[in-house]
Amino acid sequence: MEYNDDFDFVPAYNKSTAAPKYDIPEKTQRQNRTQQIRKTAASYNRLVVAVAIMLVSVVALTMMTSVIYLNKQIVENKRTISALSEDVAQAKAENVRLNYELSSMISADKIQVYAVKVLGMQQAERYQIHYFEDRDGDEVVVAGGKASDVNT
Repeated sequence: MEYNDDFDFVPAYNKSTAAPKYDIPEKTQRQNRTQQIRKTAASYNRLVVAVAIMLVSVVALTMMTSVIYLNKQIVENKRTISALSEDVAQAKAENVRLNYELSSMISADKIQVYAVKVLGMQQAERYQIHYFEDRDGDEVVVAGGKASDVNT
């Protein structure tokens, strides 16, 4: 039997049966195989694209989560800094107050009163203080009859 271009299938007679058997021409088989390869390649490409989209989505989600976490940490750190700044300001104010209180407690007059009243000391009178000049220009002050060493 001859090949007919008008038909895709050419009848072939099987000797064992009376029913005709159809053989698919080689050209059609190649076309079917090509279509099958194209479908497989297209489905593979779709799979690759889907996996790529999923990976990109996971990476983007991870990055967004990291950004949110870092922003949360920044806010918490700013609150801590603010609270600590208030504590520092209070400590500085307390330091100024305590320094003022300390400076008001210690004065020359208060020291003199404490020395006289509590320790029983007396202030030297003018006649008890003697000034001497050394040849080198050093001065020596003697109070109450005791001399002071120039080198000390």
